[in-house]
Amino acid sequence: MVHTCCTPKAEKERIFSEANALGAAYVRVDVELGGIFTGLGPHWGGLDQVIALSKQYDVPVLAVLLTPRDYTDADEFASRSGEVVEHSGDAIDHWEVLNEPDGDWAFAGTAEDYARILSATYDAIKARRPDAKVVLGGLMRPHQPEWLQQVFDTPGADALHKFDIANVHLRGPVDAVVHRYGEVRSWLADRGFAGPLWVTEHGYAADPAFQSDPAFRGGDASQAAYLTQTLVGLGEVGAPQAFVTLHDGGLDGEYATEGLERIDETPGGDYPVTRRESFAAVRRLVDGWDQLMEWRAQQREHEEDQRVEQAKAALWTTDARTAREKFSEARVRVHSAQEDLARPRLRAKTAARLSRRLGRTRALLAGSRTALLWKGAIAHWHSQRAYEHGVAVALLKQRIAGG
Repeated sequence: MVHTCCTPKAEKERIFSEANALGAAYVRVDVELGGIFTGLGPHWGGLDQVIALSKQYDVPVLAVLLTPRDYTDADEFASRSGEVVEHSGDAIDHWEVLNEPDGDWAFAGTAEDYARILSATYDAIKARRPDAKVVLGGLMRPHQPEWLQQVFDTPGADALHKFDIANVHLRGPVDAVVHRYGEVRSWLADRGFAGPLWVTEHGYAADPAFQSDPAFRGGDASQAAYLTQTLVGLGEVGAPQAFVTLHDGGLDGEYATEGLERIDETPGGDYPVTRRESFAAVRRLVDGWDQLMEWRAQQREHEEDQRVEQAKAALWTTDARTAREKFSEARVRVHSAQEDLARPRLRAKTAARLSRRLGRTRALLAGSRTALLWKGAIAHWHSQRAYEHGVAVALLKQRIAGG
């Protein structure tokens, strides 16, 4: 995160430099309208610094249009946003309308207020840059879609058609992050939105005290492992962009150690950076993304094949168990026939009949034994195949994790 109004220029430059080194597709920048329109004429200095750094380091900007939390004047917000877009020209082509507008800490207005701001700002941006993309304000609580439904239901705003890219913030356990993304995308699709869904805030603390996923509570290494799994998981379910916290923020708690690196923000310093293990992990994802996605696809194929082979093995094991019972019954019949034939002083006719019976039971025994061996062999073969697929799954997981 970079603030146009108040992030020192040297720190801005260091962040863009590190974003370039990471291979980031975007840097998310707060564009505070109150810092530009102060009543003494527009002050473009902070924004111009960002535009220059974006060009210098070849890292595009996702600009977040912001005002104080209690500001709800849709027409003025749109007018000022339009001026900012016009001033930026083709240097910035993605504009997010407020940050976490569903959170009281960020926006004091109602869902209807946001709908009107979004609608008016969309029109103002498109009037100046028809090719620019308008991004829905990142949702703080995507698991509570009632707020966004109120935005869509606001009369006269047509808010559902006033953004090009939907937007959520996702944190928490790995499986929950990936599952939640799919839920939100499906919810939007059910309401007619077919555009992309971005994740513009995602991160995980490096401090074990704030590592909420039980599988990842080992400090820096666990942060790197967690991000590997969530980003690959989000890629697997189709997330086109995921924004990872680059450097530690100034907030307390988990956000104080959520970044991929620590930047020394001592005033007057050169803002030296200490990179965490997670920086290298995310850089590895950027560099090897196609290969990682191929490995994940292969993993899923092997997992499916393993389930199929396990099911077949279970069926053949059941058949083999039945065959074993029939073999045991046939063996009892053979023993019984042998005992009957061994009785003393049998008449010739009776002995002949018992001999025929013994022959039939022996044939039945041989057949049931063959069936038992055959079905047992097939069950073992499918079990072996399931095991081989399981080994392949484990190896692919290890590759994806970087082991």
